[in-house]
Amino acid sequence: MGKRIKTIQSNLFFTYSLIIITVLALFVSFFYFWVSNLLREKAFEDITNLSVSTSNKLDIEIQKMDYVSMSILYSSAVKDRFIKYINEPGEILYTPDNKDQEKYAYTDNTKELIDVLFAIIGPNRPVQQIYLYDFNGRVFGTGTDNRQRNINVGEKPWFNEVMNLNGKKYISIPMKDEELSKFVTQSGNLYFISLCRVYFDNYDVPQGIVEVKQYYNEIFKGFEGNTHNRADEANIYVYDNNGSLIYPLEENTSEKDYYYFKLRNSMSHQSFRKTSKNPFTNERELLYYKYSDYTGWTTVVVVSENKLLSPILAFTRIVLLVTIIILLFALVLSFFAAKKITIPIAKLKKAIKEFNLESPVAASTSIEFSSDLNELENLIQAFHKMDIELKRSHNELMLSQRQEMQARMLALQAQMNPHFLYNTLATISVMAEESMNEQIIEMCANVSDMLRYISSDKIPLVRLSAEIEYTERYLSCMKFRHGNKLSYSIEIDEDMKNIKIPKLVIQPLVENALKHGIKRTPPWKINIFGHKTNTHWQISVQDNGIGFDPEKLKILNEKIEEIERNGLFPSLELEGMSLLNIYIRLKLSYKSEMIFQIKDNISGGTVITIGGSI
Repeated sequence: MGKRIKTIQSNLFFTYSLIIITVLALFVSFFYFWVSNLLREKAFEDITNLSVSTSNKLDIEIQKMDYVSMSILYSSAVKDRFIKYINEPGEILYTPDNKDQEKYAYTDNTKELIDVLFAIIGPNRPVQQIYLYDFNGRVFGTGTDNRQRNINVGEKPWFNEVMNLNGKKYISIPMKDEELSKFVTQSGNLYFISLCRVYFDNYDVPQGIVEVKQYYNEIFKGFEGNTHNRADEANIYVYDNNGSLIYPLEENTSEKDYYYFKLRNSMSHQSFRKTSKNPFTNERELLYYKYSDYTGWTTVVVVSENKLLSPILAFTRIVLLVTIIILLFALVLSFFAAKKITIPIAKLKKAIKEFNLESPVAASTSIEFSSDLNELENLIQAFHKMDIELKRSHNELMLSQRQEMQARMLALQAQMNPHFLYNTLATISVMAEESMNEQIIEMCANVSDMLRYISSDKIPLVRLSAEIEYTERYLSCMKFRHGNKLSYSIEIDEDMKNIKIPKLVIQPLVENALKHGIKRTPPWKINIFGHKTNTHWQISVQDNGIGFDPEKLKILNEKIEEIERNGLFPSLELEGMSLLNIYIRLKLSYKSEMIFQIKDNISGGTVITIGGSI
C-alpha cells in the first residue's frame, strides 16, 4: 500500500512540474504577444503620424505652387498683357536699339508682363519658374529662366491631360528640364515638379497653359531622417493616382510595383493601415497609406516588423530556451515515473481498439500485465468481462434480426404468389372469352413452370439468370395473348447472370409496364436492360405506354417516405401492391445501398430502375 501511494505521489509531483512549465510557457507566450501588440500599435501610431505629417507637408508645398498658378489665372494685369503678347506679331526678341515703334510696343508689353509675374512670385520665391504657353508655339518664362522662345506646347508630355482637366490643376511626376537646368547652380536640382492649368480669357476661351515649376529637392526637403520614435526605421514612398513613384527618385521597380499593387487591391483613394509580407525580403512589414484629396498623391510609410520587434524577440528566445531545457528535464524524469502507468493503459487502449463485437466469445482472453496500481488491474478485468457479455448479447441480437428479416422477406415474397395467380387467371379468362384455346393450352404449360419457380423453395435470393428466365416465360405468355401487338427485348450483361437478387422483382415490373402499355394504341414495346459496376447491379424496365399515373405515383412516394421516416412497413393490398412490395424487399436486402427509381421516358412511357450492392 505504501509503495502504491509513493508511486502516486511521485507521479503527482511530476504532473505538477509539467503544469508549472506549461503555465510558464503560456505566460511567456502571452507576454510576447502582449508586448509585441503594444509595440505594433505604437509603431502604427508613429507611422500614421509620420504619414499624415508628410502628406500635409506635400500638400503645403503644392498649395504654394497652386496659389501662384491661381494668382496668374485671376490677375487682370496678366490677362491683359498676355492677350496682347499672344496677338502681337514679330519675332520673339527684346531689341532696345530697334527704332521700329511696333517693336517698341511689343517689348514694353513684355517688360510689363515680366514685372507682374515677378510681383506674383514675390521675394520669398515659393516657386522657381513660371511658363506661360500660348497655342501659337510661343512660351513666356519668368523666374530662373526669363526667356521667350518658340515651343509647341502640344509636344509636352502633360498637354493632353491638362487640356482634359479643363482648368483644374495637373501635377506632373518628377522630370528633368534640360533647358531650365542650364540656369541651376546647385547640384542635384535637375528634377522639377510642374503644376499646370489651362489659361482662359474673360470669355472662358482657352488661350494657353500656365506651368508653375518647383525644384524636386525643395518639395521633398527634410524627408531623409525626418522619422521619429518607433518609426525611425521607416521608409517613405509617394505615388500619384497612376501608380507612378514620386518619391524617392531612384527605387527598385519591382518593389515600387509591389507597394502600389498592395494599394490598388486594398482601398484605393482611402487612408488605411495593414500588415503584409514583403515578397522581396520575406519580412513582415507594417504599412500605412495616407491619401491626399488635394494632390491625389498617396504617401506610404513602411516599417519592418522584424526590426521593430527585435528586442522582444531576443528576450523571448532566451526565456523560451530556458523553458525548453527545464521542460525536457522534467519530461525525462516524468517518463521513468509514469512508465508503470502508461504501459497498462497502452495495453488497455490496444484491447479497446481491437474490440470487435463480431468476433466469437471464445476469442476473448484475459490481458496479463504487471502494475502497482490495483485500480488499473480491476479496470481491465472489468473490460474483459464486459467484452464477453457484449459479444454474447450481440450474437443473440444479430441472430434474432436475421431470423426476423428472413421471415419478412418470405412473407413479402409469399404475397407475390397470389398476386401473380390473380393477374394470370384474369389473363386466361380474357383469352377464353376470345376463344384463344391453343394459346390457353400453351400458356397453362408456361404458368405451370412459373408456379414451380415461385414456390420451389423458401430462399429469398436467387440467381439473376433464373429471375430473367422466369420473366421471359411470362413475356412469352403475354405474347401468346397479344400476338404481334407486343414486342420485347432483354439485354443483360453476361457477367451479371450469377449475381443473387431477391426473387420476383423483375417480372412484376414487366407486368406493371404491360398493364400501362396496353392503354395506348399498339404496338407495345417492353425493353429490359441491365449492367453492373464494381459495387452495384442495376436492372431497368422500359415501356412505351401512357406513363405513370401522377396520382398513383404520389401515393406510392408518400408510402415510401413513410417507410423512410419511421421504419414501419404498411399493409399491402393485392391490387397495386407489386411496386411497394419490391421496394420493401430491396430495402430489407440492401438498406441504404438499394436503387429504386421511377421516371418518365423522353420518348414516352415509363422507366423503372432497381438495383443494389453486389
